Amino acid sequence: MKATCPECGSQGHVSAFFVEDDGKRLAMTLAAMQPELGKAVLGYLGLFKPAKTALRLSRAAKIAQEVADLVATGQVCKDERSGVRRSANMASWANGIEQMLAQRHSLTLPLESHGYLRAVVYGLADKADAAAERQREADAQTGRHLSRTSGTASVTPSPNAETPLQRQLTWINQMVEFEQFSPEEADEHRRQAHEKYGEQ
Repeated sequence: MKATCPECGSQGHVSAFFVEDDGKRLAMTLAAMQPELGKAVLGYLGLFKPAKTALRLSRAAKIAQEVADLVATGQVCKDERSGVRRSANMASWANGIEQMLAQRHSLTLPLESHGYLRAVVYGLADKADAAAERQREADAQTGRHLSRTSGTASVTPSPNAETPLQRQLTWINQMVEFEQFSPEEADEHRRQAHEKYGEQ
């Protein structure tokens, strides 16, 4: 089975990418991430690549783990000196990375830290907080915040919330994109996902 590096285009047997311990560590870190974030982090690693040399596996593994640690806190702090924090979920971090990748031509590369990413994610979180506050105020004015179901306040799921089935299907599509699944294998995994999560 062949694999292709999404950054440099190098091709080789998939096992060749995981011969070194650092390669294994990187693979394990990415595998533990939700597909949306893992795919974004792969692109993010390219922003740290030195101009004339390849990004060392040890450095790539370290960067990926640092991002995983940032996401795991569930928060983002733009500047540790101020200590102001905002809630930030996985999607916020993935969106922040995607924004940076879309603007890579305007960035000073290679990056040396996660400072710019934190600033971008903080901005996204700030906007989300402001939008949530506006929604709360609007709900309070219309009395919607008082609606009850079975004695408890009803909660309307976010229309943007990703279901377990959607996450699984995204991962399957990613594996097809990376040529890890054949179309037949992908169809079988999709069938199993629908059976497991009971969603259509």
